[in-house]
Amino acid sequence: MVGSSEPLHGLHFDKDKMEFKGITHDGRLIATEVTFSQTQYTGQSGKEKVIIRVHDKVIPNEADLLRYLSSSFDLIIAVDTNTKIIKEDTVSVSGVVHCVVQSGSDSSSYSVNFPWHGAILFRNCPAALPPEKFGWLAMMREYNRHPLNRTKNIAIVTDYDMNNHKSYNCRKLPIFKEILLPENMTIIYGRGDGPIHSLLNYLVMQCDKKSNEILEHLESNGYYELGGRKIPINKIPVPSQ
Repeated sequence: MVGSSEPLHGLHFDKDKMEFKGITHDGRLIATEVTFSQTQYTGQSGKEKVIIRVHDKVIPNEADLLRYLSSSFDLIIAVDTNTKIIKEDTVSVSGVVHCVVQSGSDSSSYSVNFPWHGAILFRNCPAALPPEKFGWLAMMREYNRHPLNRTKNIAIVTDYDMNNHKSYNCRKLPIFKEILLPENMTIIYGRGDGPIHSLLNYLVMQCDKKSNEILEHLESNGYYELGGRKIPINKIPVPSQ
C-alpha cells in the first residue's frame, strides 16, 4: 500500500533500501507519505485478516522480511497478553519471546535464534490502561533499564492496536498518557492466530501459547512458580497509573 497527496506517474523502487519513492508527472522523485507491506488471508467469514504489517518498507516475501529484520534490528521482542478472571482477580500474563535474525554467508540465507523467553504477570489492571499496553510498557521499561540496551535497535512484535502502529513509531501518539515509544524501538504487527506464514506470526503465537499456559496453571493451582518459588495470585503485582 502506497499513499501520496500528490498525483503520481509511477514509483521508483530502491531494492537495497527496500523503499518506494513516488515519480511525479514532471519526473520528480518524492517521498511517499504512506507505505506499508502486509500479508493477509481470507477468514471463514469472508473478511480479510492481516497476518503481518510492516510500515515504511517494501516487503514482498518472507526472504525480504528476514533481510529487513536482520539489517535493521539487533533484537526482535514479541509480546502477547492474555487476561482471565480467576476468582476475585483479573489476572493478565504477557508472554515475551526474544529473537535474533542474522544474515548467513551468502545473501539468501539467514539464521534465526531465540535467546530468551519469559512472562510478565500482573493483575487488576486499571480500566484506563489496556493490559496489552501495560505488557508493552513493562517490557520496554525492563529492557531499557540497562543503558547499553538503549543503544540497540529493537523491533517490538505485537498483534494489538495495529492501526496506531504508524503513529506510535513516528512518536506522534503516546502509548499511554505522555509515554512515547522509546527512540530505539519500532512496533511491527504480527498476528497471533491463523495460518503460520511468517516468522512474526510464529513469534506472536509462541507468546500467546506461553501466556495461556501460565493462566491455566494459575487457575488450577492458585500460584505461579518462578525459580522454585511459588507466587500466589494475591502477590502478583497490581499496575499503577
